[in-house]
Amino acid sequence: MICNITYKEVKVRRPNSHLFKDEDKFTGTVTYSVVGTLDHEPVRLSLGTEEKGTALRRVSKIERACAEGPKSPLWHELEEALPPRTFKFFANRVGYASASKVTSKMTWQDLCELFEVEMQRMIDNKERNASREEGIMSDSTRLRYRQTIKQFTAFVGNDTPLDSIDPGVIAKFKVDRHKKIIQLKQARGGSSVALDIAVLHRMFAFAVSQKIMASQPIDLSKESKPGKNPRNGARPFTAAELKRLRGKAGSDLFIFLLLRWTGLRGSDALRLSWEHVHFDRGFNGEIEIVTQKRSKLAVVPLSTELRTALVKIHKKRKPQPEDKVLHNPATDAPFSSRYRLRERCKALGVRAGVHRVTPHCFRDTFACDMLARGNGVYEVAKMLADTVETVEEYYAQFVPAARDAVQAKMDNGIGIEEQGALAAQRGRKVVGFPR
Repeated sequence: MICNITYKEVKVRRPNSHLFKDEDKFTGTVTYSVVGTLDHEPVRLSLGTEEKGTALRRVSKIERACAEGPKSPLWHELEEALPPRTFKFFANRVGYASASKVTSKMTWQDLCELFEVEMQRMIDNKERNASREEGIMSDSTRLRYRQTIKQFTAFVGNDTPLDSIDPGVIAKFKVDRHKKIIQLKQARGGSSVALDIAVLHRMFAFAVSQKIMASQPIDLSKESKPGKNPRNGARPFTAAELKRLRGKAGSDLFIFLLLRWTGLRGSDALRLSWEHVHFDRGFNGEIEIVTQKRSKLAVVPLSTELRTALVKIHKKRKPQPEDKVLHNPATDAPFSSRYRLRERCKALGVRAGVHRVTPHCFRDTFACDMLARGNGVYEVAKMLADTVETVEEYYAQFVPAARDAVQAKMDNGIGIEEQGALAAQRGRKVVGFPR
């Protein structure tokens, strides 16, 4: 389908203006129409708005919906926004049937296909730096969603009507997933089930918004939050464990140092390029990268140990700015997946006799270590590219250690008065704080 359309400003005429010769036939206001061609057929229809920005967005959505075809999730939104005549013109030519006519026929497979289009839309939004309100998604998130879709499809089948998926079906699916996880001996236990349920909840919420499901079969208020396990919480390494890991690191020493001194998530560590490493910033250099999970900026000062390792690697490889920093020692090439990185960490843990070693354990260690060294919660959140609330929630038991470190600095550190005394001894002028 060839869609070549744009918007056009149209002056609003006065009703019966031909009856009053002395009056202007226009009201002075404007409205917007969609003009152009659809498969070479002329189009000139009202967009139902007097706002230029709204007109631009509606034309863009019409073009996108026509390109995606009758299963585009945008048709439901356009049906509510456009004048009936305009909507029917485009919907009929594309072959879109109103949701009220097909609701009873919709199956789980239909929802999967619709949601696949929706995920692509959100990925496109992320690539063009759209806001979270417009809906964004990363490629790695889509892969995780597809895992859940595959699991649920294997459980219910493709042709299961959506109106037959109720809380009872969801409960049986949870039991089935728990059994399979136990059989596979996955370390995360029920947390992956919680993530599966969260993914399904989002899909069903989408289905309800598109009016292809009457109600949401999942009540999240009664479900566990993904990744939230109050019995486990943060899992930082102890000093003894860090010593054993460092001693047994061998060819994985650079992996150990990067994860140990940055707190980056595994996905961000794999994405880290040399253009994100700035040796000339701050006191010792820093790493600056936009995280994949929250699209927030992480700014991590380089420790002396990590800087030394990075400089050594840089001199050896002589990389381009876009080249990846972290390589798999087995191949001397960038890691092909997060799974490979987790396997390297797991193998290191086996050699060192440390029970659980994952990239996220290094993140927990980094956060707790920074708090114990006296860094404030805000500074730690900035380095982790996370919220202050999350840091306080997951690392609350380590905040007292941070307060103790601050107390020690209050008694033994060099503050305003101490700086003044030292400057006076050296005959220098004391530089005060800006007012």
